[in-house]
Amino acid sequence: MIFLFFLLCASFLFSEKIDTFYGAVEVTEPILLELIKSPPMQRLKGIHQYGVEYYTTHREEYNRYDHSLGVFALLRKNGASLEEQVSGLIHDVSHTVFSHVGDWIFGREYQEVDYQSTIYNLYLSHSGIEEILIKYGMTISKVLPKSPEFIMLEQPLPNLCADRIDYNIQGAFFQNFLTKAECLELYESLHFKNGKWITSKTDLLRKLTRFSLHMTQHCWGGAANYIKSRALADAMIRALDQGLLSWKEIHFGTDQVVWDKLTHSKDPHIQKKMDIIIQPNKHYKMVDSSADIIVKFRCRGIDPWVEHQGQIMRLSAIDPAIAQEFEALKAKANIGWPIKWVELEASR
Repeated sequence: MIFLFFLLCASFLFSEKIDTFYGAVEVTEPILLELIKSPPMQRLKGIHQYGVEYYTTHREEYNRYDHSLGVFALLRKNGASLEEQVSGLIHDVSHTVFSHVGDWIFGREYQEVDYQSTIYNLYLSHSGIEEILIKYGMTISKVLPKSPEFIMLEQPLPNLCADRIDYNIQGAFFQNFLTKAECLELYESLHFKNGKWITSKTDLLRKLTRFSLHMTQHCWGGAANYIKSRALADAMIRALDQGLLSWKEIHFGTDQVVWDKLTHSKDPHIQKKMDIIIQPNKHYKMVDSSADIIVKFRCRGIDPWVEHQGQIMRLSAIDPAIAQEFEALKAKANIGWPIKWVELEASR
């Protein structure tokens, strides 16, 4: 009885409610609380989910910290192991400033494995995260996001996984595809069974799927995103060469600090690249022929599993319209965006 009393007291002392998009989550595990409050995790508040798009089109205040807590909340609600919860919580901690612009700087833009994944282990060891893990009896190897054991956290497209669920739900809310009430309803209804994320909320899944198709075409895989990401990477490389930026700032800094340095630079090359970001339509156009470059992209559309008439089926199997839209986008991704530069030499 005395042991139970002290155990309850310890739980109370270490208990804290953590605010997430889906509501407050009570956390008692010291390792989780320390990770959430650590500088590397807090830094993610300054890393916008959509990178450079925040400064042009996607002005919603949605950052990698919000996303990480959302992933953690989904895993915790659905009974993931402590290791998988830790992995979900810190899975994005190694992102550079402007998120996937790091892929452009380090030549990973067309690779299956993005840059932040290639430096993940090194980042955890240099950022202080590894020390926290060791303090509580864990190691980096036990919490790797791509671990085959963590199938709640990560799955291949077009499946849902905790990572993909959250950035689609929160994104769909900010883009008015889902109301907050619908987001919470979907969050509560999703459950993990036999290796699949499943819900019976067909209408909400339809909205979520259409959001993923929309964002693939108009943001993640869009021509404008390609132009802006390429220009920002060029500006940052120039700033590195000039000593205006450091490698440390790219890996451990925040978006706004770097953005301010670039926009205030008097260097003509950097100014040109920033103008391309702010006004991309001045510098390129879509064409039917004689393109300077064809930009292919990965289709990041989802095709969730749904409970339908007593069976577990793909949404596309019960909704012909969704199936048609999905196939059309995949075909477009394979063809790519035909882009012609305006003032070609000046845009290089």
